[in-house]
Amino acid sequence: MARHQRSPKYVSTLMMALIGVLLIAAFMAEDVVAQGDLAWADLPKGLMLRYLLAMAVGGALSGWLLAGMFGRGGLGGFLLGFLGAVLATLVAGLFGSAAGLLPDLLRDGWSGADLVPILYGLAALPLAFAGQPLLLLGWLVLMLFTHLWARRVRTG
Repeated sequence: MARHQRSPKYVSTLMMALIGVLLIAAFMAEDVVAQGDLAWADLPKGLMLRYLLAMAVGGALSGWLLAGMFGRGGLGGFLLGFLGAVLATLVAGLFGSAAGLLPDLLRDGWSGADLVPILYGLAALPLAFAGQPLLLLGWLVLMLFTHLWARRVRTG
């Protein structure tokens, strides 16, 4: 087995990238449903792809930065993993929002108003849970899996 497959950093980076993509896709789907007469075919594919990729990058970066919080033993390790899951999700939204806006920032330049949508990224992913108890449950399951997988590679 390759060394990177035994690393908790590898696990949290991979899983947070996946979770970031799944949550932004759920957030987009919620917007489509809320519009009623809007179909997926009506949405701008390039912009959707940009934000899916941005959230993958944001999630991966947050997982990489917060890998030390996942996979620790005992009740304290489990609580640290839960805190890491919440923080990683918030940071993924922040980084993903910034990455999604990067092409616009490079084209138009930075302004103070650009900080608002970037900071909104902190709330965008948790807002995907609003009224979606199954999505929240799915997130909890994926984060528990991330913690347990990191624990396995940390102790194995």
